[in-house]
Amino acid sequence: MAPEERKDLLRATARQVFADRGYAASGLAEIAERAGVNKRLVYYYYPQGRLELFTAVMAELTAELSTVVRAAVTAPVNTARKVERLVEALVGYFEEKPEAFTLLFKDPFGVREPEVVHGAVVAQAELAREVAKLFSSSGIPTMALIGITSGTLAYMLKVIDLEVAGELDHDTTVDCCLTCVLGVLSQVGGGAR
Repeated sequence: MAPEERKDLLRATARQVFADRGYAASGLAEIAERAGVNKRLVYYYYPQGRLELFTAVMAELTAELSTVVRAAVTAPVNTARKVERLVEALVGYFEEKPEAFTLLFKDPFGVREPEVVHGAVVAQAELAREVAKLFSSSGIPTMALIGITSGTLAYMLKVIDLEVAGELDHDTTVDCCLTCVLGVLSQVGGGAR
């Protein structure tokens, strides 16, 4: 197997192990066993071990999520339609990959390793940038934009968390997120352009 293929296999296997057991309860021995390789090989590709492997998984998930979100909001449509597309993309991504929500937005904050928390913050910042773009056309001051974006994103992530946990259905999740974002837009003057 080529080195990049081997790294991809290890990352994919680690992603599943971390999703099944969480970062703290996962070990390289289990990842190696599931991948069908020797533990030393994991260290060969990821010398910092579990930490490096987990942050690589988080970076991969963040890149996937960013691609999905950017595709949703770059269409030449009005702001209201961009909001709808953003919400559908977010909800759809996490419905398809619920482990991604856990690995990006839940598990990292229970870990006391700065690199892991940093990876989660990067993922949130990527999403915040796209939400801020939707609000930026309203002309609100920068500090207010930061606060409004952060609050709106936090709300959407909490609602999506409830859906991932099975407490909300798809339509309710989408409706709640749309109501929040469109309501905020109407209050800050962004309207549905």
